[in-house]
Amino acid sequence: MIGRQNSAKYAIFGVIFLVLPFLATAQTQYALVIGNGAYSSIAKLNNPVNDATDMKAALEGLGFQVDLVTNGDRVQMEEAVTRLKNRLSVSKDAHGFFFYAGHGVQSQGENYLLPVDANIPNAAYLRDRTMNVQIILDELNDAGNELNVIVLDACRDNPFSWNRSGSRGLSVVGKQPAGSIIVYATSAGSVAADGQGRNGLFTTHLLNNLKTPGLEVKDIFNRTGSDVRRASNSGQIPAIYSQFFETAYWGRKEEKGGITVLPGAPPQRPVPEGFVRIEGGTFTMGSPSSEAERFSDEGPQHTVSISAFYMGKYEVTQKEWVAVMGSNPSYFKGDNLPVEQVSWYDAIEYCNKRSEKEGLRPAYTIDKSRLDPNNYASTTGEDDWQSDNIRWIVTVNKNANGYRLPTEAEWEYACRAATTTPFSTGNNITTNQANYNGDYGETTAVGSFAPNRWGLYDMHGNVWEWCWDWYESYSTAAQTDPTGASSGPYRVLRGGGWSGDAQGLRSAGRNGSTPSFRFNFIGFRVVRP
Repeated sequence: MIGRQNSAKYAIFGVIFLVLPFLATAQTQYALVIGNGAYSSIAKLNNPVNDATDMKAALEGLGFQVDLVTNGDRVQMEEAVTRLKNRLSVSKDAHGFFFYAGHGVQSQGENYLLPVDANIPNAAYLRDRTMNVQIILDELNDAGNELNVIVLDACRDNPFSWNRSGSRGLSVVGKQPAGSIIVYATSAGSVAADGQGRNGLFTTHLLNNLKTPGLEVKDIFNRTGSDVRRASNSGQIPAIYSQFFETAYWGRKEEKGGITVLPGAPPQRPVPEGFVRIEGGTFTMGSPSSEAERFSDEGPQHTVSISAFYMGKYEVTQKEWVAVMGSNPSYFKGDNLPVEQVSWYDAIEYCNKRSEKEGLRPAYTIDKSRLDPNNYASTTGEDDWQSDNIRWIVTVNKNANGYRLPTEAEWEYACRAATTTPFSTGNNITTNQANYNGDYGETTAVGSFAPNRWGLYDMHGNVWEWCWDWYESYSTAAQTDPTGASSGPYRVLRGGGWSGDAQGLRSAGRNGSTPSFRFNFIGFRVVRP
């Protein structure tokens, strides 16, 4: 394994955001998320429930209390909107968020959202059997709270045979409230692409940018629009109509010296020194079959949801290692060089000892016993062997506040930093951006190259990084905070090393080795919950 060191969707019609002034006071945040796909009288949709579930996770990561409705009829949708309005009415400082995924149509300049029991023989029934978007806007506006966000992600292909006038997509909302930003997934009257994964093209990039810390509200939309235009080769260009002229952040603002919590944002714990807070979210793990130089073990692509965690900005340095472990095993010496020639076992022990030294609860329970390998019978997937016939039984408590290795999914999520390209730098990478291909002849000091957009250094190159997981093949199933196989011969390595080529540096690139293996291109970084 380590030899690689050298080697049916629905269409979305638009998204509407209503943003009112951001006040520097404590806000209560409520959201309503609706995903409708199991229609009884019109074409069923495969992914609205997925989209609603993903948005729920993203909003909870931003501090919202989320009311989720899936495959709702009109009564359930109306009651949920009323609940949201009532919750928001309690405080003028409250924040609201409404998300809908499912069928939607326009008729005579008005936009309608369709319940799953919608039976619409002609346009005259739209007002009585669907939800009018303008009414939802008016209801939330009447709540009197400071911030409301409306997101509509609905089918652009008209599902009714009686309406073939040629009108497609959404019409522009006639009443654009002051202090609002209205964003369409594509230009008015145009059809949006389905996308290639779990979500539509626009929603995929919107979710990625919602999870990116430090973005001002308008930057989220601008980046999403740019990402969609680039991904579609200008075939789909989002439209933005803004009546909002202030500056607002959702959650926190990124400044030169790090992450600063804004007044009025949900409470955040201080970020430990040397770490970056990685916001939770959902992403597509693995590489597409079209990615150049991909390995077969990088597929199939699958959807993974990740909870928020802290990750070290840098690979663990020799200075940090010596402060905890005493001696320096590294081949290339230097305080600020990454520690290398460490096994997976070494990394596990470092995590526990550093946790104990700092008064934190160790994440790992380690049981070692000397056995006769001829009589050994495995009873648990956490069993493994070192050359001196010591059996290790290692279990992890991810709720402990101590240091641990990232899971493979956490590692790729953090490495990608909301990108979908082969590298976080784009489709290509150079030796001006990472240490690889033997150009520098050795490891380089951590932080020698620019970080990814989430503030992490050397995720590509320098040293391969141990992850918690046993190496295994991927499945197609969606997962939440996966921890890998229960057993196996190899532990996962990620990121590529100083002597390997660019193929191994890709965000989806995978490798593995026996947990006892040590070499001068293998190190690690740590995370905390």
